[in-house]
Amino acid sequence: MGPVGAIATVIAGTLGAGLFVTIGTASSTTGPSVILAVALLGVVALAVAINYGWMATIFPAAGGAYTFVSRSFNSRLLGFVVTWTKWLGYMAAAAVVALGFGSYLNVFFPGVPPVLSGFGLLTVLFVINLIGVKGYSVAQSLLFWLLIATLLLLVIPGMFSIDTASYQPFFTGGLGGFTTAIVPLFFAFLGIEIAAQFGAEVRNPGRNLPLAMLGGTGILIVLYMLTAFVIYGVVSDYTVLSDSTQPLATAASTFLGGYATAVVAVGGLLATSSTVHAVMAAAIKIPYSWSWDEVFPKQFSRVSERFRTPHWSLLTMYVAASALTFWSSGVNQIIAISTFSYLIAYLAVSLAAGYLYLKRREANSLASQAAFQPGAWFYLTIPVAIIGSAGTITQAANWGALFTGNFGELSTLAIYIPWLAVGLVIFGIYWYRGKQRDTDVDAILVTIPGVSEEPTEDEPEKTLTGSP
Repeated sequence: MGPVGAIATVIAGTLGAGLFVTIGTASSTTGPSVILAVALLGVVALAVAINYGWMATIFPAAGGAYTFVSRSFNSRLLGFVVTWTKWLGYMAAAAVVALGFGSYLNVFFPGVPPVLSGFGLLTVLFVINLIGVKGYSVAQSLLFWLLIATLLLLVIPGMFSIDTASYQPFFTGGLGGFTTAIVPLFFAFLGIEIAAQFGAEVRNPGRNLPLAMLGGTGILIVLYMLTAFVIYGVVSDYTVLSDSTQPLATAASTFLGGYATAVVAVGGLLATSSTVHAVMAAAIKIPYSWSWDEVFPKQFSRVSERFRTPHWSLLTMYVAASALTFWSSGVNQIIAISTFSYLIAYLAVSLAAGYLYLKRREANSLASQAAFQPGAWFYLTIPVAIIGSAGTITQAANWGALFTGNFGELSTLAIYIPWLAVGLVIFGIYWYRGKQRDTDVDAILVTIPGVSEEPTEDEPEKTLTGSP
């Protein structure tokens, strides 16, 4: 994957969740102040992207956060706990955005249930991802450019149709409503680090991975801000957006003709499909890296001889995400689970980045392997990412439901804790089996998941390889 494919992965792999699913609907508790929330969360997202970008130059590997955390702290368990949660988040994110795809498809085919459309999208993308990373990169780059064109159709004419009175009142739900909107809005930034999952398959990762994550996140912030200004400026009643399953198409209908509205709806289809595409492709790298490190079934690090893709990981992701699209508890619950899961990884990676940077002057430090050494300003991105992630985690956890017993909508922790318990049992089984075989864990932890020791005639390019 080249730089264009990597940048397209970050932008097109994130826009579907943000612009076309949550930017409009998140206003139900806070109104037009969504604009301010997007700006504040953008600062946190940029700090996270900087931390991930730096770490990716040290560990250009498959698995992203798992490799960063396990190698930084020399602990497979810590890396597993962090990414076992994130694996659940990937499944939930794919399901949410697939349902968003179904909602935008209703603009053209009102009678088709979104759950069936979402399931159909997951099936098509399962086949595309099975073909391999080259097919993925080409398809994602094409979706990216088509998506940008449709967004310009909304944003440019929309800037000339804004009525500033529509921004009043700015805060409709006070501080409580504003903080409640944080979780669904941070969902809009889930995916900024997604290129890190492809570290083993990106050309010149020391340059292209930081470029993709930092540049992609910056572009996302600009697009989100412009779009939020437009949709809340052209719609006189923000509840029209919060009640719509296709908020951008709804906003476009107020100042554009039916043809242009249809084009924006096509943009929604492109954005949601590209996000699911990226999430699916990235999610399969996590169990692949666990298997590489011998804490998960060996089948998950086996790759197709023809396409070089970890087909068992992909199949598991497809089945789980498909099942979640039919989950009756609702989209809001899945969004909270996904956001909570991602944020744990963002927090852990930012802590690992700070830990390695503090130890950079020690002999043979991992930080010395980074493609660039940030200056003193790096000490600012670490606390911003940590505090921002931790603060949002407390919102996504839904502590109240856990302790009050109000499980009309399950607490995120009520789902996370049993899920984590299952993961620990799996890890414990494979740790014990490795101990019985006298596995050299230190030798495993000096390898990079997905990267061969050196190219061979059969593998002259960087592709995922089977576990060592």
